[in-house]
Amino acid sequence: MKHVKARSLVVLAVSLVVLVLGAGANLGGQSADVTNARVIEMAKMGLDDDIIIAKIKTGHPKFLLGDNDLMDLKKGGVSGKVIAAMLEASVLTSPVVKVDGNPVELHTLGQAKVGGRLGHKMSMGIKSVKEKAYLQGQHAAVIASASPNIEVELPPSDSIDNYILVRMDGKGDRRELEVGSAGGSVGGKTGIRAESIVKTSAEPVSGRLYKVTAHNELKSGDFILYVVGSAHYEEGVFGKGYDFTVE
Repeated sequence: MKHVKARSLVVLAVSLVVLVLGAGANLGGQSADVTNARVIEMAKMGLDDDIIIAKIKTGHPKFLLGDNDLMDLKKGGVSGKVIAAMLEASVLTSPVVKVDGNPVELHTLGQAKVGGRLGHKMSMGIKSVKEKAYLQGQHAAVIASASPNIEVELPPSDSIDNYILVRMDGKGDRRELEVGSAGGSVGGKTGIRAESIVKTSAEPVSGRLYKVTAHNELKSGDFILYVVGSAHYEEGVFGKGYDFTVE
């Protein structure tokens, strides 16, 4: 009887281990990447289109969707409805920027200071008002070379012309740039100071992926790939961009 009880306890322990490992595997499957091969596998298993599409939407899609890839999906028994869902899931909704292979996050510029308001009032609006913006921190999180490889992948509604490379001024614990100046009755200008803008050229690599190249090597300092038209002063947003540091 003792031996029987011992065997029963061993069987029970093994069963519990199997259940735990099975649950872990299921959890891992839920967060696994969804690839072309996985979609073809699900289609051959006979799963309904709606189930496969739900898996695409809740997973981490990593698809290859060139013309030949689409043909392979079709030959693999994947329906047009599922292929359309794969294409939709692969469309970018926001830009992806990399500098020397490192992803760069989008940051919002705050207001550093406003210069010239007193002179603006005293001159009856003739003298301009300079708007300064800043990013906190002495340097950016991404460190780049003097000839950085800047890659910008854009969503369909965006244009590479909306991005300019700007040198920022170091100010102790922050980095600043002049984002615009508003004139009074004689008019004014908006935008970045011309002398702060780095001359660049952009060429398409594939699809909506572009390579942005500076015409000359960058001197050590801080730079930002500034998004033109991103400033909304009434909302306290003094522009947005992707910053990096050249050492």
